[in-house]
Amino acid sequence: MKTMMGYVLIFGVIVVGVLIGNHFLKKETKSNDYSKYYRVRVKELSDGKGWYYEIYRGSSLLIKQENIPGVSGYQYFKSNTDAKKIGVLVMDKLERKILPFVTKLELDSCNIDFKN
Repeated sequence: MKTMMGYVLIFGVIVVGVLIGNHFLKKETKSNDYSKYYRVRVKELSDGKGWYYEIYRGSSLLIKQENIPGVSGYQYFKSNTDAKKIGVLVMDKLERKILPFVTKLELDSCNIDFKN
């Protein structure tokens, strides 16, 4: 009986390890600027006041987001890194067939600087 419990414990530890590893691998792939179907490009605004992202499917432009989504007013991304973070978030939602809305909570969790 003790041997059986040992096997069950080892199996449980392996399952938990695989689940945790899978979780971190998924987060790592989200940092890419491309997926199976979509691609994110980040560009600086022509006036130099901020950054924006574009999302492509193949060679077709799907989204051109020049302002921070989900906030009031017309606020710009302050860095190309900020624009890329949200572009990758939106691309990931498209990939998972989720409406690509961005909430203030998601902006906060990505450390995006914006005014309420």
